[in-house]
Amino acid sequence: MVTFSSRRHRDVDSSRDDLVDLNRAHSSWLKAFYKWIITIDGDPEVNKGKAYRSLPNVSNYIFFLGGRFRTVRCCSNLVIFTGFNVVAPMVLFSIFETSKIWHSRDGYKLLLMFLYYFWAMCLSFFVRTATSDPGVLPRNIHLGQLQKNFQIPQEYYGTISLPAPQTITGDIQAKIELKYCTSCRIWRPPRASHCSTCEACILTHDHHCIWVNNCIGQRNYRYFIVFLASAILSTILLITNCSIHVYHHRNSPSKVPVTILLIVYGGLLLMYPLILLMYHILMTGRQQTTREFLRQEHTKNPFLTKIHRVRHNPFDRGNFVANVLSLFLQPRGISTVCPRERHDEKDWRFISIADFHSFEKMGTSV
Repeated sequence: MVTFSSRRHRDVDSSRDDLVDLNRAHSSWLKAFYKWIITIDGDPEVNKGKAYRSLPNVSNYIFFLGGRFRTVRCCSNLVIFTGFNVVAPMVLFSIFETSKIWHSRDGYKLLLMFLYYFWAMCLSFFVRTATSDPGVLPRNIHLGQLQKNFQIPQEYYGTISLPAPQTITGDIQAKIELKYCTSCRIWRPPRASHCSTCEACILTHDHHCIWVNNCIGQRNYRYFIVFLASAILSTILLITNCSIHVYHHRNSPSKVPVTILLIVYGGLLLMYPLILLMYHILMTGRQQTTREFLRQEHTKNPFLTKIHRVRHNPFDRGNFVANVLSLFLQPRGISTVCPRERHDEKDWRFISIADFHSFEKMGTSV
């Protein structure tokens, strides 16, 4: 009897342990799935080998669907406003206008097809611009040897000027500048800059766009330009289709109030992306990024400042069209920090490092 009772107790304890392990496994799976859906804060305990689990610790990004999409943590309401303006007019148009124009005897189906094509392109490239990698550079690549006063070498605070390649410009006075980023602890490549909003250095950094809540850099600049161009074309086609409908009801415009509303709404929406696209065409024609232009002119409002050619610009090809194409069609390059790749848990790129002066005090050798 004693033996049977002890066996039964052991079986009960074993069942309880199995149940506890099962609950823990279930909880761990739910936590891992939640972190896969959205990763706001780094969690080294869950899937610590994936970069998107660690990047929120060293940047201001949050990731979705296992690192496939990203946005900045301090989300701007303007990105929601932008998305609303991309979707809402087409929803109204689809409800009140599409069927009438499609079944019209005058044959406007081709215009309608072009409208939906460019709108789909606009929506797609809006998402790509807002959620893709703009060209984030890895952190903690160039850690300087600290001196006795707990400071990095003085040359890390200066700017290094190098002669520009003669293949880019014939100006012998043109120089390429390299600077050390004291936030990311790297020597930045030419034209890269640090974004304080994203807390990262970005390749060929143009600007941080509040309308898409992401930086515009080398890897998504093309997406940004296509988004602007497709937004302009789809808006023009929206106004055109609605104007045709109003023309057919020119004797009784009160019967098409939504159509008139869409024309006015589209006209208002058209102005800003059109001005922005023209501004970027003029800017790139002089081989300048927005950040370079603002720094050169010492202004915060580029629309009220005349754009002119900069002397001794090492990237200027001397031709307006060549300059535009070199920036619009520049290679995206590979992602230097891929969120979906695995990494060692002690990889310096994903470790938040204290200020420079604290290394020797902590007895840490670099």
